[in-house]
Amino acid sequence: MLIELAVRNLAIFEDVRVPFSTGLNVVTGETGAGKSLLVEAIRLALGEKADPVAVRTGESEAEVSALFDLSRRDDLRDAWEDAGLPWEEEVVLRRVLPSSGRSRAYLNGRPVAQPVLAALSPLLLMMVGQHSVPELLSRAAALSAVDDFAGTGALSSEARKRYRRVAALRRQVAEAADRGAGARSRTETLDFEIGELSKAALLTGEEEELAADLSLLRNATKVREALQAADDAIASSENAALVSMAFALARLREAAAVDPRIVETAERLRSAREEVQDLARELGSLAARVTEDPERRELVEERLSVIRRLKRKYGKEVPELVSHLDSLRSERESLAGVLEEEARLRKELAIEEEDGVAAAKKLSAARRKAAGSMGPAVEKELARVALAGARFRAEVSSREAVPAALSASGIDEAELLFSANPGQDLRPLAQTASGGELSRVMLSLRNAASRGGAGKTLVFDEIDTGIGGQVAERVGARLKSLSATAQVVCVTHLPQVAAFADHHLQVVKKTAAGTAATGVKPLSKQDRIGELARMISGAEITEKAKAHAKMLIEKAAGE
Repeated sequence: MLIELAVRNLAIFEDVRVPFSTGLNVVTGETGAGKSLLVEAIRLALGEKADPVAVRTGESEAEVSALFDLSRRDDLRDAWEDAGLPWEEEVVLRRVLPSSGRSRAYLNGRPVAQPVLAALSPLLLMMVGQHSVPELLSRAAALSAVDDFAGTGALSSEARKRYRRVAALRRQVAEAADRGAGARSRTETLDFEIGELSKAALLTGEEEELAADLSLLRNATKVREALQAADDAIASSENAALVSMAFALARLREAAAVDPRIVETAERLRSAREEVQDLARELGSLAARVTEDPERRELVEERLSVIRRLKRKYGKEVPELVSHLDSLRSERESLAGVLEEEARLRKELAIEEEDGVAAAKKLSAARRKAAGSMGPAVEKELARVALAGARFRAEVSSREAVPAALSASGIDEAELLFSANPGQDLRPLAQTASGGELSRVMLSLRNAASRGGAGKTLVFDEIDTGIGGQVAERVGARLKSLSATAQVVCVTHLPQVAAFADHHLQVVKKTAAGTAATGVKPLSKQDRIGELARMISGAEITEKAKAHAKMLIEKAAGE
């Protein structure tokens, strides 16, 4: 509900605060006082295109703000969530219009982008008049009207929630698919490298051992001959060291028998001879093990070739390659998680899409059923505002109930068809209704769909164009009826309409020191009589006009 409109430095509005209430708010005033400017101020607060020329002469900027109470509008929570805004039951839309440069818009003190404001504003307030034809006659507005008539608010909200989940999951799946594409490509590389390194089964220190083995295998004859020669010199030849040492040890023992001081020397020689005997046995053993083995040599050469090729390929030493293999395996596990996440999201999306289609089909069935009875209901209302004989029909068309067809509004589109005169074909409302007729059609439509309009705010501008007398009285009565379920603001120049006001606002223009300024004041019951009398008789208010005004107010109130 619109609580207050504040306007500063906008044309002839210097600093004005306009209070609104529940029920029917009527705005009247003399021609040129600024009634249309008041409506324009509301449009500006809602984010419509601004004209810098509208800034009051001599001022650097104009400012318009509209305060809304959304305590009864829980149906808007989803829209706020979609816009990424925190839900608050009191909302202030503020627009600042510099005399030069771009205007700025704010929602509860936070800067808000034009697309966001354009999406939210129609949910807060609907403008009904010749200047709002495109918005009123759009397919989105037609579908909203069908929903209001059908009372499908809960079904529509559910379908919207489902679609929001689907849309969010589709974005997540697309992102996961991008990551997955990279993961799949990288996985192929990882699988090859892990397989290559795993098959190689590298061991730290292995290369050095193999290099030593290969050197021995390549020089086996030379090594064996050297070992044999050493063995000959120590033990196997006639002049071997062991033979000489045995001879020397025998002579020392003879000498030690005579001279005890030689015993220790003889013992040392004995010990040395035993060590040389051990060396001789070791040389024999080593020589026996050194053989020429072509097959072994080929295997060692091949193994070293594998190791050195992997070192060149990866630019790492063997210990680093062992660690690298562990890193590759860890990365592979991580990428497996990416692919599993993509698969999980795709499965979740399929489930949500199925639920989304089911919700959209249920909503669509309710809409099509309601569309059938909407025409007669609206035609009944049209007759009440002097459009008897006019025909109206709502057509709902549905796309195939498949995931690709889902949208925030389900799978349906709607169009409103109208014919003002009997015998004329039904045509799209935009092609057939005049400005005055359009306002009355919209009034009839809102009354017919009143159960879906609770808490909403509607501003009717020029609804009384081209009417008067009893027709005007009927329009006033239907506005009053509509205000039982929605807040209604009506700008009018007809006393028959103004008589039904719950809250009457008068726009007054005053001129001082050559400068015009406009104010807006709420009227008391007595003030209302005077204003309606002015509307009836003009500048010269007569007693007869006052009596007529009082009669209109009492009649409207059912007194």
